[in-house]
Amino acid sequence: MRRWSETEWSHCLYAFYNSETFEKAIALIHVYYPNINETEIRYKFKNEQIDIENYLGSGIKRKQKPVKQLKKEKKEFNPEKELNKNWEKQKQKLVYGHEQKKLKSIKQQAQKLDLLTIMVNDAVEQIERPEIKIRQKIILSEDIPTRRCTLWFEFSDLQLGTLIRHDEMSGLNQYNWKIWEKELDTWKNEVLRLIEENQKIYKIDKIVFSLLGDFVEGYDIFSGQAWSLEKHVVDQAIQGAEDVAKAFLEIFTTFHNHNFHIFEVFGNHGRLGKKGESPYSNSMDKVFLRFFKLRIETSATNFKYYENDSWFYLVDIYGWNHLLLHGDQGMSSLWSKRPTINGLEKGVVRYNQMLQQQIHFVHCGHFHQDWQLSFNQSQMLINGSFVGTSTFSARHMVSSSAPIQIMHIFEPKYGLINTTRIHLHTDNIRQRIKPNTTS
Repeated sequence: MRRWSETEWSHCLYAFYNSETFEKAIALIHVYYPNINETEIRYKFKNEQIDIENYLGSGIKRKQKPVKQLKKEKKEFNPEKELNKNWEKQKQKLVYGHEQKKLKSIKQQAQKLDLLTIMVNDAVEQIERPEIKIRQKIILSEDIPTRRCTLWFEFSDLQLGTLIRHDEMSGLNQYNWKIWEKELDTWKNEVLRLIEENQKIYKIDKIVFSLLGDFVEGYDIFSGQAWSLEKHVVDQAIQGAEDVAKAFLEIFTTFHNHNFHIFEVFGNHGRLGKKGESPYSNSMDKVFLRFFKLRIETSATNFKYYENDSWFYLVDIYGWNHLLLHGDQGMSSLWSKRPTINGLEKGVVRYNQMLQQQIHFVHCGHFHQDWQLSFNQSQMLINGSFVGTSTFSARHMVSSSAPIQIMHIFEPKYGLINTTRIHLHTDNIRQRIKPNTTS
C-alpha cells in the first residue's frame, strides 16, 4: 500500500474535514495530489482508526459558528498534533501486541521446562545407586610425613649497591639499601613460613639455596653506571654479605634438624673491568660469597657449601640433572639481549650437547623476569630479582617487573611438582602510573 507523507495526510484530513461529499473531498485532494485514489484513502483512514463517514464534513457541520470563530479554529488546527495523537494510539497497540506475544512465548517455555523436569526426574529414579566403598584412614604414628622432597630456593639479582630514584623513574620503581633490607627481611620470613608449612606435608631430604649471581653492583656494566651506585662495591660485598649471612643463620638455626645445601655461580654485574677483560672468577660476587661463607661457618653446622669458580654448576638430585647458570653465559648472549623462547630452547639444546647428557632443569637469573618453560624433557626455571624494574631495563628494553624470588619443590618420582613465587613487596604491585600533567 501507499506510504503517506505527513503533508499528504494533513491535506487529506483537511479535505474531508471541510467537504460535504466524498466526491468534493477527492477533488480537493486531487488539486495537489492527483495520484491518490479512493482505495488508498479509505485504507489510510481505517489504518488510523478514523471513521471516514463521521469525519467527512465534520468541519462544515460546525460552520454555523461566526466567521471569526471559524477562522480561529482553522488557524489553531494542527495536523501534526493529530498525527502524533494517532501515532501514540498505534504505538500502544503495537506494545500491547508485543507483550502478548512475549507472554505466550514464556508460557510455552515454562511448559517445555516442566516436561523436561519430569523426564529428568523419571530418568534419575531409574538409575541404580552405586555401592561406595569407604577406605579407612591410615593414621601414621605421630603424623610423620612419608612423601620425600627437596625444597629449592632461588636467590639472585640483589645488585646491592643499585640506587634507583623514584622521581627519575616517574614512579615506576625505586631501590636503595633500606628497601633492599626490607625485602631481605620479607624473603627470610617467607622462607621460614614455607619450610614450616612443607615439613608438615613432606619428609624433606634437603633444602637447597641456589645462589645465581649479581649479588653486588659493579662500575663497568654499562656506560655511566657509577652514577647509579649508592655504596662502593667493596662496601656492598662486606656489608651485604653480613646482612645475608644473618638471614641465612636465622633459617639454619630455626630448622636445625634439616640439612641445607648451598650452590653458587657468579653474575655479570659483579665483574671487575669491561666484559672479557678479566677471568670469569675475577668478580666482586666471589668476594661477597666468600665473606658470606666465612660468616655462616662460624655459627652453624647443618649446611654444606659448594664453592664454584665456573660459570655453570651441575647438580644431580634424585637422578634429575640441574644446571645452574647466571643467565648471561650461553643463553641470552647467543641470540638476544632478552629471553626469547627460541633462544632459550637453543641454549638448552647446546648445553645438552656440550655436557653430553640430558639436562632436566636449567636454573638461572639475570633477566629480572621469573619464567618457567618446558622443552621436551628440559625445563627452564628463571628467577626474578630483588631490584624489580631497573633504569636500564625500563629505558633500553621497555621492560618492567616486580621484585620476586622463587621456590621449587622436587620429588624423586616426578621431578618438579610445585613452584611458589615469593613477593618481596608487601604493598599492591599493580599501581597505575598517574599522568604528570592533567588539563
